[in-house]
Amino acid sequence: MQLGEILRRAARRWPEKTAVIAGERRLDFREYDRLGNGVAPLLVAGGGGAPARRWAEKTAVIAGERRLDFREYDRLANGFANFLIAAGVRPGDRIASLMFNSPEYGVVHFANARAGSVLVHIPPLYAEAEIVEILERTRPRLLVVDEAVQDRIGAEVRSAVPAVMAAGSPAFEDALTTDSGAPPTAPGRPPDRTTEAAAPVAMTFTGGTTGRPKGALVSHTARYVSAASTAREHQVTERDVVGVVVPMFHAVGLMIWYQGAILRGCTSVIFRKWDPAEFVAATERHGISSVFLVPVQVRGLLRSPAFDPKRLASLRNIGVGGAPTPPGLIEECREALPHCGYTDHYGQSETGPLTILKPRDTVEHAGTVGKAAEGVELRIVDGDGNPVPPGAVGELVTRGPYMMEGYFGDEEETARYFRGGWGWTGDLGRSDADGYVTLVGRSREIIISGGFNIHPSEIETALSSHPAVDDCAVFGVPDERWGEAPIAYVVRTGDVSAADLITHCTDLLARYKRPREVIFVDTIPRTPSGKTQKHHLRDAYLKR
Repeated sequence: MQLGEILRRAARRWPEKTAVIAGERRLDFREYDRLGNGVAPLLVAGGGGAPARRWAEKTAVIAGERRLDFREYDRLANGFANFLIAAGVRPGDRIASLMFNSPEYGVVHFANARAGSVLVHIPPLYAEAEIVEILERTRPRLLVVDEAVQDRIGAEVRSAVPAVMAAGSPAFEDALTTDSGAPPTAPGRPPDRTTEAAAPVAMTFTGGTTGRPKGALVSHTARYVSAASTAREHQVTERDVVGVVVPMFHAVGLMIWYQGAILRGCTSVIFRKWDPAEFVAATERHGISSVFLVPVQVRGLLRSPAFDPKRLASLRNIGVGGAPTPPGLIEECREALPHCGYTDHYGQSETGPLTILKPRDTVEHAGTVGKAAEGVELRIVDGDGNPVPPGAVGELVTRGPYMMEGYFGDEEETARYFRGGWGWTGDLGRSDADGYVTLVGRSREIIISGGFNIHPSEIETALSSHPAVDDCAVFGVPDERWGEAPIAYVVRTGDVSAADLITHCTDLLARYKRPREVIFVDTIPRTPSGKTQKHHLRDAYLKR
């Protein structure tokens, strides 16, 4: 079904163009698609191949000193899936995870998919009140927790979920084996695999940069398409050893990057937490060739005392996403690791990857997030949904099989996101004549000062160009005279004053865009994916 979408898109775009010539026979894309639709149900019902069958004895996972081959990994996932079914978990029921990166996280993820349930991914960094709030909203049948967070599972959490199980505990290990220790087989599948593919499989929570996190509900098809797209666009092959560093509770960490690695039959090195020195050592030891990081991790790697290009000689691609790449970082990476490509990746929890900036384009199209990924339908539109011309700023909208089903239990937010058959990302950007997209900010982050629209990213770019600025964030606050005024929080690395930075911005931007105030801080609060939590900064500023 998912691969059929490739043909379906071609049929929509070039319906009367000849798709196939075989001897004297010709078929246009419309007819070719029609024939494929007739056969598709048979193909879907047949099942298809799996990494465990193709690469049975190949190492699938490395985590510290632990290794699992694909056959064993498959067996463990089947075991836990059968446990869920035997426990009465039905298709569409929720289970939840509160885990750091680990092989067990992958087992729970794939078992959930095979059981037909919906996995609610809860960041283990959340406070107890936040965990309870999500549990009460989603009502899972089971919560699987990391052993490291068991001490935070108090009475309130336990009252919000019927059962709690610690990954790695004796109860969890018992759940991985059925039939008196015999290798468990794959659980029974619904007879209509087409329906199964369209069913929801997981829920991840948006970064919460504008307020209360929303649970993006995604289907099997959506995440399969996103994982396949990411593997293709980042040129991941079965020869790669892939680093899994981004938190797996985030959509890009598990269901897009890691799942893409499994799909390609890669060996994945799972890191429980980010540590540049540990990453350098593991890359040297295991020959990691491809990794996905958020920008702050790339910067941390390049500036770490442990950084050594010789020990990173196997690394051929650094995929980056989750937050905008700050100015100069690609150039810094290119100089430090000239043998390694930098593939920038823009997307959302609601959509998967939307645009890709290939390494070959990072010079000529610097400052952009690349072009729409293969198979992605993307437009830049005005407030009424009309496409804007190249160079004009508008909101990015998209549609396709990779889209979420909606926000769980929130019809109002879902209706706000989906309008006119398109998903409105809330991100503002412009494209050039060749289709390369430059992001300029969030629609909800626009600062309207004295009747002028100010995009915070413009000020952040100006501030970041100063050599004494390590990190920054700009947001708007109410202003009696101008309506709103931009405020900048800055992490500095050198001797610079607030007045110096305001002058610096005035030299680079229109005067009305300069920050009214610069406040120096030790760190900028970010989500696990690296996005700035501006609502925390704004709230702290207003409470001063």
